[in-house]
Amino acid sequence: MSDASSPWVQAAGQAPTGTASPTSAPGTPWSPDLTPSRPVYDGRLGEIYAIYLRHLAMMLLTLGWSRFWGRTRIRRYVWNHLSVLGDRFEYRGRGIELMIGFLLALLLVAAWSGLMYLVWLYVFHEKPFASFGLFDLFSLSVVLIGFPLAYVGHYAGLRYKLSRTRWRGIRCGMAGSAWGYGASATFLQFANAMTAYLLTPVVSVNLARPRIVNARVGTQGFDFAGRAGDIYGRYLGYYFLNILAWVAAAVATFMAVGGTLETLGVSSDDFLKLFAHPSLHTVVVLLLVAFGAYILFGLLILPLRCWWQAYLLRYLVTHSRAGNVLFATAISTWQMWGFLVLNYLIVLLTLGIGWPWVMHRTMKLISGQLWIYGAPQGSEIRQPADHGPGYGEGLLDMFDVSGV
Repeated sequence: MSDASSPWVQAAGQAPTGTASPTSAPGTPWSPDLTPSRPVYDGRLGEIYAIYLRHLAMMLLTLGWSRFWGRTRIRRYVWNHLSVLGDRFEYRGRGIELMIGFLLALLLVAAWSGLMYLVWLYVFHEKPFASFGLFDLFSLSVVLIGFPLAYVGHYAGLRYKLSRTRWRGIRCGMAGSAWGYGASATFLQFANAMTAYLLTPVVSVNLARPRIVNARVGTQGFDFAGRAGDIYGRYLGYYFLNILAWVAAAVATFMAVGGTLETLGVSSDDFLKLFAHPSLHTVVVLLLVAFGAYILFGLLILPLRCWWQAYLLRYLVTHSRAGNVLFATAISTWQMWGFLVLNYLIVLLTLGIGWPWVMHRTMKLISGQLWIYGAPQGSEIRQPADHGPGYGEGLLDMFDVSGV
């Protein structure tokens, strides 16, 4: 993707003569330095695996309680082997902070469990809803609160990781409310589901915006110029092509099943009798066939999904900036497809042991496909006054999606 496609470059080109940038002397034309560069990741897969295997061994010896320190060591390695404009990132998080966050999340779940017990005891017990047990009530409440809490945890976890990240000695950070983000994300996702996912561009842009504009490198903030209307045309094309692809896949499946039955000498009446009084064996076989067909067609239709995902990623990156620093990526549909399929196969075929390989490939993709135009005005970036949260991403760890 050319830097000229960025709205920031277009705006700079339209600026009248004599308009100065915020860092220029009065009367100086704005002529931003757009020298391109890319992040550099020089980590080695063998070194990551050495840390990861040690992490697994310690997990077994400590019954899982060492994972906070293992995750910290992995983050420290990855951060320290990624550099931008010649300077490496540094991770200052500690394992004890992650453990404290996890214990606080445990207390939150325990308090919620106690509240649900009191509600069941004094509201539902021996009432017309007596058949509605405590376990049912707790499960329902977890479904209702778990969805928004996952978004809260995602935002809070991102804020923690940024607050423990330094570049050129400057602390990064994130403003905004995690609870506000969780409420907004829950509402948007619910509205999207109610409209058969036709609001996906609105959801994508409005959830990306707070994560981008609230990020900080010291006192340097980020800007985002994305609008849902810009990407709606592309999404509608993907949306209806996706429906047509699944319909075609379903028709092909029924034709293949029908042809197979005829070859085996099984009539349609005999086949329908299996559903009149299905046995456990029949149900299990049908579920396995349906699951296999879903996975197969999902992989076949994945290029179409990657076409949209690659476009969305290019749009979000190109419409973001940090001061006078612009970003761009030219990741293609096939690069996205190959990346996702191979990652899926690595995790599946190695039973999860290939996770460091996936992380290594992710960092390689970022460093190979992200372009940075210009450099920040270092003399104007100050250390932020806020040191960030005092503990780690407990909610994310509780939902087991914290990752690195």
